[in-house]
Amino acid sequence: MTKIAEVQTSWQPDFDSDAANLETDKNLEKKVINALHANAFINCDKIRVRVTGRLVYLEGTVRLQKERISAQKCIRDIFGIRAVINYLTYHNEYAQ
Repeated sequence: MTKIAEVQTSWQPDFDSDAANLETDKNLEKKVINALHANAFINCDKIRVRVTGRLVYLEGTVRLQKERISAQKCIRDIFGIRAVINYLTYHNEYAQ
């Protein structure tokens, strides 16, 4: 090996590290859905998950504001997610 080839190979990233293995959008979507289903306090029947460019969009309706907040909290620490945009709505009995 020449000196140039040795230098070039020494600066290549380590593909076994977590930072180099960024999750794809489909893998992130599966992880988010599994995390939501694992949380007993969240009714996932009317929640849609969309992932675009590591941005997670939660869309649909839930029964309570606590469910809306819990859904965002339970997925915000999944590795690979850049941000969670919460479009979940809930019925407010006082608003007419």
